Amino acid sequence: MCYACRNGVQQDEFRSLCLLQNDGNREGVKGITKSGCCGVVCLAGWGLFGSCAWLETLQEMVADRCQWHSCCQFLSATSLFDPVGKVILGPMVRISTHPMRLLALRYGADYVFTEEIIDQKLLRSVRVVNDELGTIDYVLPDGMITFRTSLAERNRVILQLGTPDAERALRAATMVQNDVLAIDINMGCPKDYSVKGGMGAALLTQPEKVKEILTRLTSALRIPVTCKIRILPQLEKTLTLVKLIESTGVAALTVHGRTPSERPQHRNHDEVIVAVASAVSIPVIANGGSWDTIRSHEDIQFFRQQTGAAGVMVCRAAMWNPAIFSSACPAPTLHDLIREYLALAVRYDHHIAGTKYCIQSMLHLEGDTPLFLATLAAKDLKDLCHTWSVPDIYTVEMQRRAGIRDSASAKRVSTETVNEFGDNAKRPRTDDDPEQGGQNGRVIRRNIPYERRYWPLHGTSPKQILYEYSNKTRIKAPEFHTTEDRESRLFFSTVLFDSKQFTNTSGCKSKKWSEQAAALVCLQFLGLSDGKCTETDVPP
Repeated sequence: MCYACRNGVQQDEFRSLCLLQNDGNREGVKGITKSGCCGVVCLAGWGLFGSCAWLETLQEMVADRCQWHSCCQFLSATSLFDPVGKVILGPMVRISTHPMRLLALRYGADYVFTEEIIDQKLLRSVRVVNDELGTIDYVLPDGMITFRTSLAERNRVILQLGTPDAERALRAATMVQNDVLAIDINMGCPKDYSVKGGMGAALLTQPEKVKEILTRLTSALRIPVTCKIRILPQLEKTLTLVKLIESTGVAALTVHGRTPSERPQHRNHDEVIVAVASAVSIPVIANGGSWDTIRSHEDIQFFRQQTGAAGVMVCRAAMWNPAIFSSACPAPTLHDLIREYLALAVRYDHHIAGTKYCIQSMLHLEGDTPLFLATLAAKDLKDLCHTWSVPDIYTVEMQRRAGIRDSASAKRVSTETVNEFGDNAKRPRTDDDPEQGGQNGRVIRRNIPYERRYWPLHGTSPKQILYEYSNKTRIKAPEFHTTEDRESRLFFSTVLFDSKQFTNTSGCKSKKWSEQAAALVCLQFLGLSDGKCTETDVPP
């Protein structure tokens, strides 16, 4: 008898025992099954994301420890997602990003949606393990983050995908299915940027395409698929649509009780959600109550009962007050909430524009106050921390990252020395000082993240500026040397200029950007303009 059967472990406790959920680590699984832990507990977690065929082979290999019980089938991928009685943070552009999702979970949200992520953008991204932040990042070629997640939201985050095409949707969803709980297809967004691309609300009047996309995903993915819609002007057409959606095998359906042409100031049609919930057997999640009904935590359950829904999705009310998910009294003050959010934004290196946007949204009733205006004027996260009287948040986080980088750098230098000189070679001396002696003169090490979007104009990149300075001063042209840290898959460049070496300890996703990052350190050391645009000048 397995551990769960023998000890009567509850479902949530049993889930917490799933120790391995990462494809490819078979030796780790075998090690655990032989270490005294019940094999089925470990393998149940593996089974969610790995190969069931291989599990059968492993079962034979460690038959004395590994048994597969039908009573444990609730650990299938679909059963990890259960919206009944749950409260969910909804998808909001520029709001439902990593820091806000974590804050919502901290205050009691059961699940959190990402903002809508377009399939093509995700397909252009590369999955990167970010050891410095402890995150999984999907990164575009220019270094911009498409999607960032962490263990803090494991099995709680649902990625909303914007797509007009079934095959493209499947390729994008397959990329991320090991890092999210479920995939949601956006079929309700009325904004032009979504509708003009054939996504969002444009799908509401294309039932065959709806069926094609959802059926393709539910038949091929290992994780649950859901979708979010708005209602149609005619109830009969709405009910016909939701029955078609149900037939595709989706795990749940979110219904926003407004038509695509209606806005928040229009009444949410709760009675239509009631009709939808009665017409289908899958769980229906009610959405759209922030303006009419949901002003406090208690209102969430009232909205659920009023709509007859299985669960509730909260959007605007959570944007204004992320603590709305909590029943605790007294509730935190708005400014304390903002400081909590800011701490998460700094901890996970959220970009300044997105951080300011979220804070300004929370301050929507304080638009003319000095604090609101100071937030608007902040140039970076450090400046923002000073504005909100929490400078230590930034300082401590920078020290934490510096420690991780120093450790990684020492390991990388050691590895490179072994590769070049052999295992028994004498290592070159390395000092703790960021500006240390070297064979070609001083080595200046600084951590200055290079984000391509701040150098959008041709001819103003750090490398170009450094080359032009070299020509004007008749100093020998800069020479670049680049290495790759294979564990983090980051590139680090050193530039030799005027008998000094400059290196940027902030790794980059490509060799080209790492050379720009090294040139940036050199320019700042020389006191030269680096050509960086201000936040307001960065193209959207």
